[in-house]
Amino acid sequence: MPDPETTGSPTSATTDSAPAGGTPPSAPVAAPGGDSATPPASGTPAAPVTPPAGSAPIETSALGGDLPSGETSPPAGDPPAGDPATPPAPVLPEKYELALDGMTVDPALVELADPVFRELNLSNDQANQLLPVAQQIQAKAGEAALQQVIDAGARQRAEWLETAKADPEIGGGKWDETLHLGAKALDTLGFKEGHPFRQALTESGFGNHPDMLRLARTLGELVSEDGSFPRSGAGDKREMPVWERMYGKQAD
Repeated sequence: MPDPETTGSPTSATTDSAPAGGTPPSAPVAAPGGDSATPPASGTPAAPVTPPAGSAPIETSALGGDLPSGETSPPAGDPPAGDPATPPAPVLPEKYELALDGMTVDPALVELADPVFRELNLSNDQANQLLPVAQQIQAKAGEAALQQVIDAGARQRAEWLETAKADPEIGGGKWDETLHLGAKALDTLGFKEGHPFRQALTESGFGNHPDMLRLARTLGELVSEDGSFPRSGAGDKREMPVWERMYGKQAD
């Protein structure tokens, strides 16, 4: 029978195999739920981290980037919080009554604008508020159109003058002579300087027209001292008898 003093018990065997320091090896820590935590095998990628249940997904876009933490965009279709209530639709009149500066607008113009006002859902007051703006737009458009006409006329006069000066018959070295003969023709015909006809030639620009200058030069040549153009008032000034003025000149 073995001697109890020399034969080691299981307890003593375990104690004898402990590290020299006297501290037993740590036992594996149990994971929640009772399963033992097993480290991943070497070379196996870790599984992706799943966000906790109930957390909102990260909002991001290609241009805008991520939203700050804790902020998400409102659901599609829902108005942003804090938006004012939709205003009531304006009441459209059966017939618009418009007035500008205390004067009633022409009914024909009101009828022309009526479909536009209704398409824009304008009340009568809103339509009247547009009238001063429309008046200013019309005035500006009229001024712009008039200025375009003035500018076009100035360009036309300049082109006529340039063409006349380049004409070999009335321009070039003959230009000063053309102006002298033209003025002489107008004076002879009674269109002295300052006459409305001369003013009209300047205002219209026809005073620069090559054909008008050519005509005036020709008339000036005819009324010159060596010309044969009949002057005003020239000829027989005998007084006509009364019977001839009443019954005409009778043949003998």
